[in-house]
Amino acid sequence: MPVDDPLRNALQKDSGPADAADQDPVRFYRDTIMRHSVEPVGYRVAIAATHSAEQYNPLCGDRIRLSFEVVDQRIHQAAFDGEACAMCLASASLLCEGAPGGTIGELQARRRWLEQALNSTQAVTSPAQPALLPLLGVKRFPSRVKCVLLPWVAAADALSNPTQPGPDT
Repeated sequence: MPVDDPLRNALQKDSGPADAADQDPVRFYRDTIMRHSVEPVGYRVAIAATHSAEQYNPLCGDRIRLSFEVVDQRIHQAAFDGEACAMCLASASLLCEGAPGGTIGELQARRRWLEQALNSTQAVTSPAQPALLPLLGVKRFPSRVKCVLLPWVAAADALSNPTQPGPDT
């Protein structure tokens, strides 16, 4: 009897029937991370940011700044900048891809789900956030979990405090 694998289900749902190589969760994880780290969504895109924050991981040197344009609790645009590893860039890219159109509360719920899924010893059996499933591949590398969560921590900081206009604005 086949095991219900959310990663495989998401892959099949997004792309229809695929051959066995395309259904490999490790390959799906690797390909998604590579795609988002090479061509990140929202990277160095200029937006009219109303919320912004930076986070730094001194253990690996990742530094990431997330910026959002928020109107009436709804995220209109998301962008990021910084120097970071492929895992952190891909995570920020997936965040920026999924944030526009949603509310601050929805993004906070995605962050809580991702943090719980990455830190849990239990398998994810019912993915609440199918777009974030590729990030769960990092669970095999516990030291890299912080790399994946760093953009989400920056986003939480940014969305809890509106950006103060500077002297040039």
